[in-house]
Amino acid sequence: MKCTECNYTAPTESFRYLYNARIDASVALRQCPDCQEWLAVDELSGEATQKVGPGEAPWGKSAGVEGLAADAA
Repeated sequence: MKCTECNYTAPTESFRYLYNARIDASVALRQCPDCQEWLAVDELSGEATQKVGPGEAPWGKSAGVEGLAADAA
C-alpha cells in the first residue's frame, strides 16, 4: 500500500489499523507509520484512497438516521 500523503510504501498490515469506518463497507482507517496521517483504506483492495482529517467522513453517512430526532420535534 502507498500513503497518499508521503508516498511511503509498505504492506497494508504495517499501517496501524485504527477502526472500520462503516460496518457495511470495506473502508477502514489506518495510520501511516512514516508521516502519521490517517488514511481511508479500502481493505478489500488494500489501497489508500485519501487522507482523513478531523470531522471528515469520506464514506458518507452511516445509516441515514441523521436528523430524525429534530424532525420528530
